[in-house]
Amino acid sequence: MTSKRPPPDPVAVLRGHRTSVTALCFHPSKPILFTGDAAGELRIWDLVRHKTISSYRIHNPAAGVIGIATSSLLANKVLSQGRDGTVKCWEFVDGALSRQPLFTIKTNSYHFCKLNLSKIAVSTSQSGKAFLAEAQKKMDPSTMQGIDGSKKDIENAEKTFDMEGEIHKNEMDSFPCCSPERVREIEVKGEILLQTGGLSQLLDAHAKHHSLADTVSSPPLSSGQGKVYMAIAGEEPSVVEIWDVDSGEQVVHLKSPDIDSHGNPTEFSTKSRGMCMAIQTFFSPKSHGFLNVLVGYEDGSLAWWDLRNPRTPVTSAKFHSEPVLSLALDEECRGGVTGAADEKIVFFSLDYDTGMCLLKKEINHAHPGISHISIRRDNRIFATAGWDHRVRVYDYHKRKPLAILKYHSATQAWHKIIMPSVQCVRC
Repeated sequence: MTSKRPPPDPVAVLRGHRTSVTALCFHPSKPILFTGDAAGELRIWDLVRHKTISSYRIHNPAAGVIGIATSSLLANKVLSQGRDGTVKCWEFVDGALSRQPLFTIKTNSYHFCKLNLSKIAVSTSQSGKAFLAEAQKKMDPSTMQGIDGSKKDIENAEKTFDMEGEIHKNEMDSFPCCSPERVREIEVKGEILLQTGGLSQLLDAHAKHHSLADTVSSPPLSSGQGKVYMAIAGEEPSVVEIWDVDSGEQVVHLKSPDIDSHGNPTEFSTKSRGMCMAIQTFFSPKSHGFLNVLVGYEDGSLAWWDLRNPRTPVTSAKFHSEPVLSLALDEECRGGVTGAADEKIVFFSLDYDTGMCLLKKEINHAHPGISHISIRRDNRIFATAGWDHRVRVYDYHKRKPLAILKYHSATQAWHKIIMPSVQCVRC
């Protein structure tokens, strides 16, 4: 009789923070990790040498850092979110942050829902997977030099990402709803991304159907111009706000009223759902260039919003009995996984033809509380971070458990897990 294989040991343990690590984010194209802690410190790590490059106190120590985000569209910029009601944008050059933030967005949001930058749906065809695997091999730290070392292998990896992006371009062109007018090619650091234009049309259409009080006044916008938009739980915790990162202006908010214009109760009231707990924004192949948002709420429900109608969600479903704590979409933006304070992990799909969010499967586990979920880019596996201080790895397609990773003790808290390629990082 064969015994079960023991869980693998960590490849490396990064030590340096004096308080709980509360946020993680990989650089989009370099072997760099950004981490933030409960005391407001941000550290920058070299993942080849497993050492701190630099550290900064970027938010009030009483508030701490609760979110960090980067994107290829942000180039050399990093966003940090503090529980002090601000999101700050920093310039990252030669392993260091700018002495002062480029700008600060005052969101007046003081709860724990992390900010989110939109993702763009890509097809995971067999050819795309092959190039993705090659890109992951090229980005393996064992084949790369540190930030101050040779750039030869890094350049090779960027060329691989360039070819991978060409495949994504061809795949996106095959979607009937992605017309040339809606999709624009952007090449940033060797990685081709497709950015869809739609928020300017959104504001025009929205102004025709709703009062100006429902949107925030802003200049003409187009995501086809390389702009980056951020979603965050707002000053009113049940409302999601969309911000233009470049201008620091709020674009629109997602709020469904309690009663309609005739005085009748509405089918979906954001206020009755409680606080926003998890957010994922995305451009799907069938959204005609308009931003979509998935929001997990305190009452355990999940709402799917299309920004063409920011007063009413496309649909909503209640898969959990406790607050939704984590939410992840696959790369095709056709489904994903949610975790909550209950004992369930839920697999769901998005049906664009019917506008429904459908339950696919539930996995019950003995330990309640899933604080974060991350799906790997090839859609093959995903991992969960639990309140029991364990990482659980699952087969995404077969929806079966694969491994349990143990390292942290009961005195430490789970906050986030991220999977840029074949590696996991947890804090």
